[in-house]
Amino acid sequence: MKRPKLVTDVSEWGLMRWPARTRARLVITSLAFIALATACAFISADYILNTSASVMLNLVLITANLFLLLVTAFLQAALIGEFFFSPGWRQRVLLGEKPASRSSLSDDLLAVHDHNAEFIAIIAIALFVNGFAINQVIGGFFDAYHNEAFFQVRMRSDDPEERLASLTMLADPLNNQIWERPALQEMILEGLGDPETSVRQRAAWTAGALLVRRADKTLSAMATDDPDPQTRARAAHALGKLPPAEEHRLTLERLITADQPLELRLGAFRGLAAMADAYAVPTILTQIDDPDETVAAYAYWALARIGSADARDQVKARVDTLPHGPRRCAALEAFKMVSTKEDTISARRHFQRVDPELYCEPLTFEEPDENIHHVVWGESVRLKWLKVVGNTDPFSHEDWMVRLVNDPEEDVRTRDVADEILRQMRRVQR
Repeated sequence: MKRPKLVTDVSEWGLMRWPARTRARLVITSLAFIALATACAFISADYILNTSASVMLNLVLITANLFLLLVTAFLQAALIGEFFFSPGWRQRVLLGEKPASRSSLSDDLLAVHDHNAEFIAIIAIALFVNGFAINQVIGGFFDAYHNEAFFQVRMRSDDPEERLASLTMLADPLNNQIWERPALQEMILEGLGDPETSVRQRAAWTAGALLVRRADKTLSAMATDDPDPQTRARAAHALGKLPPAEEHRLTLERLITADQPLELRLGAFRGLAAMADAYAVPTILTQIDDPDETVAAYAYWALARIGSADARDQVKARVDTLPHGPRRCAALEAFKMVSTKEDTISARRHFQRVDPELYCEPLTFEEPDENIHHVVWGESVRLKWLKVVGNTDPFSHEDWMVRLVNDPEEDVRTRDVADEILRQMRRVQR
């Protein structure tokens, strides 16, 4: 069995002997393939960018076009060789004809006269130039495909999982440089009207995550009218992430009332928390005594995210009067962010007197990007009072913080939190 070998002599390839039979035939064939490659690129690009719904078919089409460009480059290299290489090069190399004086030449001299290396280099250069030129002529297809059409093609698929995957991949932070492209934002807007519930939900979340401002009216309509409560909740949350606007706030305020489905109310609270508009505080305060503990916890959490001192009095009243349990824990969570300097002495007193065993159970929710929000942190009540001091007036109580860090009688978690507060204070001082 013969060992395979790499053939570097183009005369042994036996390619394109028919078009290379005459110079005129070579010229005509080269021009024809240039026109054919350009036309196929136009047709393929238009189909892929505007019609195709299959990524695999697109890969086949792109591969076929690259093969056509390779054939065109070969013909162009042959044509250049015909005009610029040594006389008789086409007949000897492409047609394989033997020169009459071959026996008198050394193999090394023949290798030079055959211009094999130059021929292959010209093919490579022609392939690159043709690809670049056609890409420019058809409007930057490769850039559009890589950054836009790849996602659009999957969104045109009949398979909802493909459409879902397109929106999921687009929202990956690694793709943040293309998030503001109008074509992709338009794709997200179309996804908001998808017949599949899961796709609409993902499109709503993506519109909020990518700050697609043009989606505000559609998201408002979805939050109000979509038949699926979970989709309405996702749209309400996304609406709150967009740049603040009074009409957005008013829409969300209408959706937190007791006559709305529970999922929608929670989504609207998430939207108000993301918006962080202090004008929403009065409406949110009306919900902190809701019979549903989860709704009340979300109301307190929204107040904490807004951080307005306007909520301080009512939140403090609940902290002072509620018995230990989920409601008081949620109220304490909000109090950490709405308290003022005058509350720090009282907070230190509570820290010293409260039962160390009192613990608040966590309440969290997770976004599709795996970002976890802590509506109520799972921690002891003592830690919440410590954080009240840390969030309001830590510099006036720095010595106390230092004592906590150095007190071996304190539990490890308390010392760690006090130490973290001190580190943040030092960063601010720098």
